[in-house]
Amino acid sequence: MQVAEVTWKQKGDIQFDAGLTVWRGEDQESAFLPLPPKKQLSWTLHGPKRCIGSITTSGKLERCPENSIILGTGQKCGPCQAGDIADPCIRCDGRNCGALEARKLQCDATTYVIYAVIFNDGTLKVGVSSKGRALTRWVEQGADYAGVLREIEGGRTARRIEDRIGRLQGVTKQVRSERKTRALLDKLDVSEARSLLASFMERASHLELNSNVQLHDMSPHYTLKDLESQPTAWRKRSEPIDGKVIVGEIVGMKGSLMVTRIDNSHLVVDLKQIIGYTIDLDSDITLVTQTGLLDFF
Repeated sequence: MQVAEVTWKQKGDIQFDAGLTVWRGEDQESAFLPLPPKKQLSWTLHGPKRCIGSITTSGKLERCPENSIILGTGQKCGPCQAGDIADPCIRCDGRNCGALEARKLQCDATTYVIYAVIFNDGTLKVGVSSKGRALTRWVEQGADYAGVLREIEGGRTARRIEDRIGRLQGVTKQVRSERKTRALLDKLDVSEARSLLASFMERASHLELNSNVQLHDMSPHYTLKDLESQPTAWRKRSEPIDGKVIVGEIVGMKGSLMVTRIDNSHLVVDLKQIIGYTIDLDSDITLVTQTGLLDFF
């Protein structure tokens, strides 16, 4: 079973199912592997890392026809990356668009939001998402607070504004998983989060953002609740993944971070690290066929 992506599936106003999108055997349809709290894991990871496939014009994840080996830090082989309809959008800064014409038209007709997310260590990050997918995007990042800065038609315009905001002092456009891991025990009161947002809004007053940003507490969406001690990292970045094991009971998930335990010992796994690798499962699992990824857009 090959890991294709870390996935949060919304199933209600605030509830999400956390898990992995995977490729099973020779199946051409991806599947969802739920990772709920208290689930027992006995995994062995095997390499080499292989291409996870591409998103087609219909919005579905399509399996790599060559099952290509990935030698570097990427997740897709050259042909799959070139044919992925969403790949140019990930790197977009609003200036030069490399997307297919059909994707450009779809982008121009879609409502986007420029948002700010705040993490418990005080980090403030800005980003862009289609309006209907904003909540899921915040959950995927493991944000602690989030709010919409501006709603706008057209992704390229939104990206240009995001780029300008990202240049402000005290703002970032990327937060590494190591930083999120270190902040698992940090607590940021909502009043402190509002103060950080207010300070940011003052610096960004020239960018015509919303005058009254509603800040959402993201904690109810995650399956990972309060921890009493800092979990140990599952692996160092320099360690090979091939042959590594993940064993124990799931405590919960926050973004791409999964905390497990054996007795009183806790580990934290950044599941993004195992994308492209194969999981050898010792126990029965529940899998749900995934029909499409249209909500990506």
